[in-house]
Amino acid sequence: MEDQGKLTWTNWRGQEEDRPVNYVVDIREHLGEPGYALLAIAANTHLSVRDLLRLLARNGVGRSSNWVQKRRWLFQPPGTANATSPVNVDGKDGRAREIMRMFPKLSVRDLAAVLKENGVVRSREWVRIHRCE
Repeated sequence: MEDQGKLTWTNWRGQEEDRPVNYVVDIREHLGEPGYALLAIAANTHLSVRDLLRLLARNGVGRSSNWVQKRRWLFQPPGTANATSPVNVDGKDGRAREIMRMFPKLSVRDLAAVLKENGVVRSREWVRIHRCE
């Protein structure tokens, strides 16, 4: 792929216009700028979240692992499967759904409390996401 290209279009007067377009960015030129962290992530899609955090910290950019995880997928090729949060770690998701089906009119907060009383500890956010399943 070439380093530069041309953006061409016809303006409202019917005249052909063009502008040069750069396809390559040297992220070292953007150190200390607000978008540096995103550029570093985009340029290093092969690195893990932990490695990206080390790279950013080495260059004086502080970001949380959560911040990097939420933005890393933007720059990965289609079909890349990243590890997600643990699914059904304690094996009680089925039981939680059964209990929630018995109380369809309870609020999210009350459902979380009922689950806890029945030995299935789930956050209100988990209940909100899974209550209609």
